[in-house]
Amino acid sequence: MKRLLVASLCVGFSAAAFAADVSAPAPAPVYLKAPAAASYSWAGLYGGANAGWVGSTGNTINLTGTDTGTGGLGSALLAGVIPLTVDLGYSGFLGGGQFGYNWQAGNWVFGLEADLDWASAKSSANIADFTFNAVAGLKSCSCFTTIPSLQIDWLDTFRGRVGFTPRAPLLLYATGGLAVGRQQLGIGFMDPTGVPPANLLNQSSSTSVGWTVGAGAEWMFAPHWSLRTEYLYVDLGDISSTISYAYPVANTSTLTATIHDRDNVMRGSVNYHF
Repeated sequence: MKRLLVASLCVGFSAAAFAADVSAPAPAPVYLKAPAAASYSWAGLYGGANAGWVGSTGNTINLTGTDTGTGGLGSALLAGVIPLTVDLGYSGFLGGGQFGYNWQAGNWVFGLEADLDWASAKSSANIADFTFNAVAGLKSCSCFTTIPSLQIDWLDTFRGRVGFTPRAPLLLYATGGLAVGRQQLGIGFMDPTGVPPANLLNQSSSTSVGWTVGAGAEWMFAPHWSLRTEYLYVDLGDISSTISYAYPVANTSTLTATIHDRDNVMRGSVNYHF
């Protein structure tokens, strides 16, 4: 009898356990979650390097002359022997670095940026005259040469930026502010048959302060890294250079070159956002 009772209890417990297993819902399958989309923020401090091209635009050298007596460089200029204007532009490489800070409000980005670029861009012209005869003070000669030259050594800008992000990784912006550049303007005059023979050259250097405006596009290809392309128009104002020539009798003449330097800058940049 006892054995029958124990067997009945075992069968009952087994049936109850089986029924519980059948009635309990199966555990929900576990799926891997998709990785969260990368978050792109333009706010904060950044810095990087840039390289590109700089070229002058509409740069015309104007020549003026003076004489204390009859004849001289001023007279040669008025006679058309020395040109009144010379179109002279330069083109070359520039590169350096930049750093800045951005504030972001929704799709709008506001920032300040400073950069320093070294440049290798220069140009010169040799303007020879074979027909000049008997301008007083310079005497007659078979050939004399006027030599203007222009170059830029470095360029800094300090600018504000206003941008808009039409989609998360892309920033389109306008920029403008202060420009500071180191320029060199040269003027020379050579006349081996002058009295006395002329071999004159002066190279003036000037650190000029002007302004710049431009626009660009920047693409954040990773959460902390961006690539940029940018155009700037730069106006550095006027620079002058003067040579002086002493000729008989106790007279002095001068020749002055003046230019209003305007430049185009096109460059690419890479930035790290901290």
